[in-house]
Parts: sequence; C-alpha cells; structure tokens
Amino acid sequence: MVLSSDPQWSLTLLNGWRLTRDGRRQKVAHRQQRLITALALLGERPRTFLSGLLWPDSSDAQAAVGLRVSIWHINHELPGLLDADGNTDVSVALSREVMVDIIALERELDAPASKLSDSYPRWERLRTAELLPGWYEDWILVEQERFRALRTAALDSIASYHLSQGNTEETKAASKLAIALEPFRESSYRLLIQAHLATGDLVSALETYRSFAADLRQEFGVGPSPSLAKLIDGAVGDSGRQMDFDGLPLSQMLPSLRPLTAKSEAPGVNLGWVLATQKL
Repeated sequence: MVLSSDPQWSLTLLNGWRLTRDGRRQKVAHRQQRLITALALLGERPRTFLSGLLWPDSSDAQAAVGLRVSIWHINHELPGLLDADGNTDVSVALSREVMVDIIALERELDAPASKLSDSYPRWERLRTAELLPGWYEDWILVEQERFRALRTAALDSIASYHLSQGNTEETKAASKLAIALEPFRESSYRLLIQAHLATGDLVSALETYRSFAADLRQEFGVGPSPSLAKLIDGAVGDSGRQMDFDGLPLSQMLPSLRPLTAKSEAPGVNLGWVLATQKL
C-alpha cells in the first residue's frame, strides 16, 4: 500500500481554536488564525473581500498588505494549508484536505431528525459546542449567531421527532437543551409543553407556560402567541380540572382580571391572557 505524503490537517473552531498537522498541534499567530478561520467558515473568497473583512479600519492598500503578509506566513510556516499563491492568485481558499470540526458537524445535522435522535451525548454536544468563544469581531458574531440558530433548530427537530414517536422524556430532554440555547424560542417551549400534556402532566405544562410568559413580558413587554395560549386553554378545558394559582382557584381569579385586548371582552375566557397578566 502506498501512503500519501500529503499532511493531514485538522482545524478545531468549536470551544476554542486549534490547528493540528499529522496529529501535532501547530503554533499560529492570531493574525493568521483570523484568515484561516475566515476561509474555514466562509469558503474560498476574493482577496479584496478578505482584506476588507479582516482589516476593516485600514485603507485598501494597507489591508492588501496585511493580507499578503498573512498569506506569506501561512505558506512558509504551514505549507500545504492554503490553496493560494502569495502574490498573484485572485482568490484564497483552504486546502480541500483540511478537516474542519464545525463543517463536519453541520454536515451531520443535514441528516433527517430520525438519524440524529439516537444519541443523547450528541444532543449535549449541540448545547455546548460554542463557536470560538471570546472572539468578538462583527463577522465572527454573525457566524456565532448563525451556528447557535442551527443547533437550536436541530434540537427542535429531534424533540419534534421524538414527540411524534411518543418518546416524551426524550422530547423533554431535547427541548430543554434548545431552551438553554435560546431562552425565548417559543417553538421549543411548545414542544416541552406538548410533551408534558402527552403524559397528562397538566401542572408542569401550565408552570412551563407561565414561566415563559413571565420571562417574555419582563424582557420584551409581550406575551406568548395566541396559538400557544390556545393550546394551554384547550388543555385546561379538556381536563375538566380546577387549577389553583397563587393560592386562589382560577374561578375566583377571573372576575378581577383585566383583558389585554378587545377580543378578550368576548364571551369566554382565554387562559393564555389569564396566566400572562398575573404578577409573577
């Protein structure tokens, strides 16, 4: 068997920056780290784009020099990492042989939820896999937010799949991880509430709704969507149970509550706005 002489590059961007070559960690200056990171996250880009991205406060000429110097250092200190000539290429890219951890994870998340749902450690990785914590440049912040949204959506998909299969405990676990990432994401709370309702745990469903409503009102001055309020309202109506809040039966609380909208003056009471208007 003929062994390849090409170096095996591995770039880690999750929970910290690390580059290895054939299993050995490489020392890389921060200026070069930024260029390598941009190419890993954004793919091949023109030199003018990269210089403007990485040196936004410099003149075009100064930014071009900064990029050229960074490429020179990488080509001489990490030969084979870049697919670029130091002087003449219009665009710059990482070698196709470079393995990037975030790219591998994103490809994994392209699989159907049924394929992602069989490993709790994988879910936990979605919660903890932060992209370059401590990096605060604007273009990095955009990528961090995009990656956080991708992770949350994947956890929602896993939770939804388990709910459809009747696996309520798994639904709760995945939706709670999603809520830890995005505390105001209603779709994650909806899945958690539905999992509680599926097991007949109306009290936990109401407590989850009430906590979410209180947090929304405190942070943004709004309540949950009417559809989520309707889900809770319907669950209480179907149960035929008399729930207590703040030590008072719901029937005693209703006359003193002030409607939030004109629609709430119609006959009947929506439990969604009942819960949202309480002083929590």
